[in-house]
Amino acid sequence: LEAEKLLVAAGRRPRLHGIGLETVGIDPDARLSVDDSLHVEGVEGLWAIGDIAGRGAFTHVSMYQSERVAQVLLGEDLPEYDTSFPRVTFTDPEVGGVGITEKQARDRGINVAVATTKLEESSRGFVHGPGNRGLIKLVVDADRGVVVGATSIGPAGGETLSALAVAVRAEVPLATLRNMIYAYPTFWRAIESALPDA
Repeated sequence: LEAEKLLVAAGRRPRLHGIGLETVGIDPDARLSVDDSLHVEGVEGLWAIGDIAGRGAFTHVSMYQSERVAQVLLGEDLPEYDTSFPRVTFTDPEVGGVGITEKQARDRGINVAVATTKLEESSRGFVHGPGNRGLIKLVVDADRGVVVGATSIGPAGGETLSALAVAVRAEVPLATLRNMIYAYPTFWRAIESALPDA
């Protein structure tokens, strides 16, 4: 990737001064420690969602978290906390990931297989022409035969990531992914190109 300048636009910082957190022993400048129900540890009756909870600073994650807190308050049983949320930075090209990284997988002792394919070598990359550079990287648990993480960089990288998010969250077997029919010509069809190497 060649560029003349780099713009880094990091997210927002919570403004929690003046809402009384000090009265329950919480530093308004600190990130809160929460459990899987998003209950603030050590403080009865207080939940936190969004950036302050430290579990993914994305609007869609905050929406997911708000639904979990509502379930808790309504006395409903909670499913396991979903850590496979997609992360997308809407740059040009778009950069996104889902699940765990190759390093995280290796650190967890997973028998990792990695597969990468270049978008410019795909049919859609050819049709798209200039600005078609990018890649799809799959991180596979070789013992279980499932994708545990993925990275998508390129045109429509965030859209391509949606299919990979389903594969990671649902633990779709590689055999199923290999036998799917991928629309032609699409960028997400490049997933199919990476699979034989996984």
